[in-house]
Amino acid sequence: MPGERLQKVLAGAGVASRRESESWIRAGRVTVNGRVAELGTRVDADDKIAIDGRKLRLERSVPEDLVLIYHRPTGQPLKAQTAAPGETANAAYERLPPIRGRRWLPLSPLAPTDGGLEIFTTDGKLREAAGRQHAEIRSVYSVRIAGEPSEEWVAALPAMAAAQSERPFEILGASLAGGEGRNRWIELDVKRAHGRDLRNLVLAAGFEVSRVLRIKFGPVILERGVARGRSLELKGEARDAIYRALGLPAPGDLARDAVRAQRTASRPERAESRVKPGTTPRGVRTGARTGPRTGPRRAS
Repeated sequence: MPGERLQKVLAGAGVASRRESESWIRAGRVTVNGRVAELGTRVDADDKIAIDGRKLRLERSVPEDLVLIYHRPTGQPLKAQTAAPGETANAAYERLPPIRGRRWLPLSPLAPTDGGLEIFTTDGKLREAAGRQHAEIRSVYSVRIAGEPSEEWVAALPAMAAAQSERPFEILGASLAGGEGRNRWIELDVKRAHGRDLRNLVLAAGFEVSRVLRIKFGPVILERGVARGRSLELKGEARDAIYRALGLPAPGDLARDAVRAQRTASRPERAESRVKPGTTPRGVRTGARTGPRTGPRRAS
């Protein structure tokens, strides 16, 4: 059956709640193409809807942009490469959910030698903002090294990073993060740094690096429940947070503003504000004296 139920369309446009929309329809206040609507009436983008005789403008819905996180395995390429006979090409794009008419765009993509958190979106403006704001966005990397570094060695890393002659970057926090055997993990909260910068820094400080994983980008964290090669769509406040961090209006804020504007535009005028020409607004007294009193004052 074509179209959507009228009460759902009205509620989705922010005109009223679903229950209130149903009461309006029962009361005969809503018309579709000039005819009084009934509960269950279905409408599409070409139908003309009016409430109390006032035409309601409904814009065609535009698919909202998507944002998702992806746990990228170390060494996995972004795009498909030519596979040898008998082998299956393995790329990050092949593991993302399919979308029709749009394409996934990576935000600040990792190098193939690194792994961890990748963020993909269908919003080109968000991707452009990520490129512009890269120097200001904080990222957290988990680095696995061979050996047993001391806390003093870890504490010295920020100064070493700032002293880099070719590619200086900022380490805002550095800490030991466990490990077993001869492997240890350290977590680095950085700005203006890529995985290769962290590799070179740790190598220059005397330790070998076996893995570099990004676990946070701005406000977005790689959830523990997202296994390697899996993705998770960000919704609601989680999606809005990345927009705000990159200096863009959050979709949730824009949607709320649009709903408020739609409700204001569709709200019937107050009876007090409808004054016919030649009449006096309610609450205003007529025949009031405007000049000084000329008669004798009544004795009290």
